[in-house]
Amino acid sequence: MLDALKEQQRGRLITVFGVMVLSFDTLLVRLIDSNEWTLIFWRGFLPAAMLFIVQWFSDKKLITQHLLRPSLLTLITAGLFSASTICFVLSLNNTQVASTLVITNTAPLFTAVIGFFFLKEKLDKATIFAIIIAVGGIGLVFGYHPTIDELRGDSLALVSAIAIAVYLVALRKTEGQLGSIYIILAGVFTSIISLSVGAKPFALDMQHAIYMFLLGGVVIPLSFYLIAHGPRYLPAAETSLILLLEVLFGPLLVWLIIGETPTANVLAGSAVVVLTLSCLFAWQWRKQLKTQSH
Repeated sequence: MLDALKEQQRGRLITVFGVMVLSFDTLLVRLIDSNEWTLIFWRGFLPAAMLFIVQWFSDKKLITQHLLRPSLLTLITAGLFSASTICFVLSLNNTQVASTLVITNTAPLFTAVIGFFFLKEKLDKATIFAIIIAVGGIGLVFGYHPTIDELRGDSLALVSAIAIAVYLVALRKTEGQLGSIYIILAGVFTSIISLSVGAKPFALDMQHAIYMFLLGGVVIPLSFYLIAHGPRYLPAAETSLILLLEVLFGPLLVWLIIGETPTANVLAGSAVVVLTLSCLFAWQWRKQLKTQSH
């Protein structure tokens, strides 16, 4: 029992640290003043390259079996992750950081709906209730009379959330065994798409190149690694609660460094969504603890 508690504590610390590292993602995207497709190229290529190197030395067999000869499901799943990456960056470049983060963090609700229809998973009343309230919260985020660019950014964040949800369902179906393969292939897809629509990878000055390396070479791969390993010791609901911290840390960092302040509607919508998801995940966590105690 004591060992289990120690493992949970370790999982908590790993996951929280992973989220804190990931929170620098949006700040660095804001600081990198470059062509958005150039940013997307490096945000896809660098994490994929770093992960490929790690995977090559840790489990070369996985690469030869699944990366060099990917199945159709693997290609589709990687394509969805690539789409979520592209839409996320385009969203950040068109709307407020808080809007992008709160909308993309509704992905677990879309995952529940997709799992219900395609994996025949049970959708409990609490989740249905949370989905209805969260939709209202998203409506508030969209309802602050945005400009055309902001509306485009909010819509792209919604597409990103849905793509992440489908990706998570596919990841669950393969029991997470090919997570690194999906990210590597997604990086390849993202890089190719970016180059085809005008990315200029080597047109960065030194300062922005440093920011880019920090984003793609450190923040993304390190946070993904920590967030992938921490939850092994935690209930899924508790992991989801911890991941919500990005919605708080991300805009806070952007406000402290750049001075971007969310509008009242975005703050209200964010509060509704975060509070709803927090209550849902806390309820699920309590339910899991009760089940384990019996």
